[in-house]
Amino acid sequence: MIEGSRAPQKRRLAAVVLARVDYREADLIVTFLTRELGLVSALARYGRRSLRRFGGGLLSPGSAAWYDFTIKPGVALAFVENSEENPRAPRLPAEPVLQALAAFALELVRGFEAPGNPAEAGFDLLIRHLGRLGRCGGERAARLMNLDFALKYMELAGFGPRLTGCLLCGRPPRPEPGWRWDPAAGGLYCPNCLKPGPARGRPVSGALLARLGPRDRACPPLSEADLAEAERFFEKLAERQLNYGLKALKIARQFFKAGGR
Repeated sequence: MIEGSRAPQKRRLAAVVLARVDYREADLIVTFLTRELGLVSALARYGRRSLRRFGGGLLSPGSAAWYDFTIKPGVALAFVENSEENPRAPRLPAEPVLQALAAFALELVRGFEAPGNPAEAGFDLLIRHLGRLGRCGGERAARLMNLDFALKYMELAGFGPRLTGCLLCGRPPRPEPGWRWDPAAGGLYCPNCLKPGPARGRPVSGALLARLGPRDRACPPLSEADLAEAERFFEKLAERQLNYGLKALKIARQFFKAGGR
């Protein structure tokens, strides 16, 4: 072993806060996503009180800024010492629907990324998505953005659904009734393959198949039922791969029902 290799390392990294939990009287344990190191879990001493080091809500989920870390090799928990606002980083407005939808994206990233595994593509995709959410014009636009993010991120993570053809025969999807999709199987079943046996999964409309398929032609608008169906599909697909339940979309649906458009 090289002498000094176990010494703590000081790193300033651009990061996005994915989650935080209270610890002791005034501390926080914060989970970040970074390009260089993937997931980083860090203790923020006096994180709930220090406005000088962590002011402006820079330890809140969804915040993106510069953070100073002290990382000791071989120790799972780092320390976050300071933060500095990045004027180019996205900031979400304090709007419940946007906050809840962003939380779903943060849940996905936290579930599929890993400590010590560089996450440049995932980091950039998340930053772009948070920026788009912050600029969007209403609930429906935000939900469509979240749907696009879920599809792109699941594909990036290697768990994207197969939406280019039937899982059994490979037939490409067509705008006809009878197609179904199943998050447990991770893809589509065509009407012909469903005829010999019981129906699998849930019905999927032609408009939804066009929206999630290759973007080489104009897509018909999605109905509210289509949008809700797609949100449920990607939620269940992620839960199946992660082997635990997600919370953010369930919270977001409460705002939808309350008329948070």
